[in-house]
Amino acid sequence: MLTIGEFSKISRVSTKTLRYYDQIGLLKPGYVSRDSGYRYYEVAQLRDMLLITRLKQYQLSLPEIAAVLATRDEAYLAKLIREKQRELTVMIGSQQKLLLQMEQDLSKIERYESIMKTEYLIKTTDFKPVNIYSLRQQMSIADFDEAFGKLCAGFENDGVRPAGPFMSIYHDEDFNRECTDIEIGVIVSGSDGAKVRRLEPGLCCYATHVGPYDDFTACYTSLMEWIEREGYHISGAPFELYIKGMDDNIEPEDFITEIYIPIRKQ
Repeated sequence: MLTIGEFSKISRVSTKTLRYYDQIGLLKPGYVSRDSGYRYYEVAQLRDMLLITRLKQYQLSLPEIAAVLATRDEAYLAKLIREKQRELTVMIGSQQKLLLQMEQDLSKIERYESIMKTEYLIKTTDFKPVNIYSLRQQMSIADFDEAFGKLCAGFENDGVRPAGPFMSIYHDEDFNRECTDIEIGVIVSGSDGAKVRRLEPGLCCYATHVGPYDDFTACYTSLMEWIEREGYHISGAPFELYIKGMDDNIEPEDFITEIYIPIRKQ
């Protein structure tokens, strides 16, 4: 058997950590002396320690690792690793996007341009009244997918036929990712039903954004700059029309969204 010090040296894990693992039941010593309280480990437990270290590198939680050691269930272990693999793939994709953005910003700096410069063509339109089938509630941005799922189930159950794109309307004066008054809907042809209402935004300025849904801030900024420069006031809740998106089986970089802000002259 190995003393806790010997086990620590071989496994490259501190004795403090080994005592903690013993305390929580993750890796208990093979033997504890009644007289001295010294901990002793089986050589075979080095393999368990290797597994613990590997799974910690995979960002598995200690309770998850404990379950793996307790059950020795290879199918469960494979499931956990696949989940972490998917999370890591998403994370790598996000980091690659950041690297690309850095390259683009460096190119702008070399051309003596502001890295926050964005090019949006701002237009105005008299947005004609439309009927929308909608659901309005306090929700977080993370709730969007679930909310749109309820919306789709609702208009199918109510026999409503969409006649235009899906949309979101932001009714709060400020923005809170965790809880915002948002109305999601879809343009419909009929006017029957408790969930169908008339949307009449009137004069709007708008711009078209191409790219992921989480990257609208620059477009909104350009619209607000245009409103101030042209002497307008905001007269209603801004809304987004999702022209092309997830339902079109395209990459997020190719999503097309029109962002509208109702306006009036000062």
